[in-house]
Amino acid sequence: MKTYSKEKLKLKRAMIFLVFLFVALLIAGVVLLFTFCLKDNIEVCKEKNDAVTVSDDVAANSYPIIIDNLVVGATYNSRWVSASKYYLKSNYKNDIEVSVYNKETRAGVYKIKELYTSGDSVFVNTSYPNYIDEYFALLSSDNYALTSQFKEATFEEKDNEYVKDALGIYGMYNNSISVKKVYSGYINLNTPVRIISVTSGTKGTFGGIYNAVVIAFTNENKAELVQYNYTKDFENSDDYPLSSIEFLADLNGDGNSELILREVTEFNVTYNIFEYQEGSYYKILTETMKGK
Repeated sequence: MKTYSKEKLKLKRAMIFLVFLFVALLIAGVVLLFTFCLKDNIEVCKEKNDAVTVSDDVAANSYPIIIDNLVVGATYNSRWVSASKYYLKSNYKNDIEVSVYNKETRAGVYKIKELYTSGDSVFVNTSYPNYIDEYFALLSSDNYALTSQFKEATFEEKDNEYVKDALGIYGMYNNSISVKKVYSGYINLNTPVRIISVTSGTKGTFGGIYNAVVIAFTNENKAELVQYNYTKDFENSDDYPLSSIEFLADLNGDGNSELILREVTEFNVTYNIFEYQEGSYYKILTETMKGK
C-alpha cells in the first residue's frame, strides 16, 4: 500500500496550481494578443463627465471659455460646465468682458459682441481684432491665467525615455518614436512638467501608426499618456485625429493649469481641455468645429 508524506502532497498540489496558473496566463495572453490584432483604431485618454452633470444653478452662473471663437465650455467657482449647458442655462452671454490670451501673454480685455450656434457648436464674435493667432478668452479678472511659464523647449534624449515609459502596453502596436514638439511648464508651483507631442516614426508591428501627447512629471521621473490615437490604415481613416499642444493655463482659477489640446481630422477641428486631478490629467471639456 502506497503512502504519501505531507511534503509530497503539498508539492503535488503546488505543481497542479502552477500548471493551472500557467494555462490561465497563456489563454489570457492569447486573448489579449488577438484583441490587439483585431483592433483597427484605438483612442486612449482619461475622462470625467463633471461638466455634463453639473447642476443648473452652477450653469446659470457660469462664464464661457472661448478658444478661437469657439465656446469650449464654461466655468463657475472652479466648476466646469459643458458648452451646450452654458448656452441653454447661463445668465451671462452678452456684453461680457473677457481677458484674451495668446501663448505668450494677456493681449487685453475685450467684449463678447455676439453669441450664436452653428450646427452643434456655440460660437462668439468678440471685439478682439486679431484673428490670425490662436487665443483663448476667460472672464476678465485680476487672476492671470498664464502662470504656468508654458514655452517650447529643446528636445532632450530623456524625452524618448518618457515616451517609451508612457506608451507601456500600447508599444505592442508601434513603439517607434518621432518627437515633434516639446514644451515645458508648471502645473502649479511644485509640479514642473514636460509635455511631448509624438508620432510613430515608421509603421508598427500590426501595420499601423499612432500619435500621442505625453506628459512627464520631472520631479517624479515618470510619464503617462494624456491622449493616444492609433490606426491601422491611415490612408482610409478620415476621422483619424492629429493632436497638437496649444496651451497650459489656469482656466478656472484653482491654482492648477489645465492642458488644452487640438485634434484635427480631414473635416473637423476639436479642442480638448484636460484638468489635473489626483496626479493625472483628465479630459473634462471637449467641443468640435465641423467642416462644411
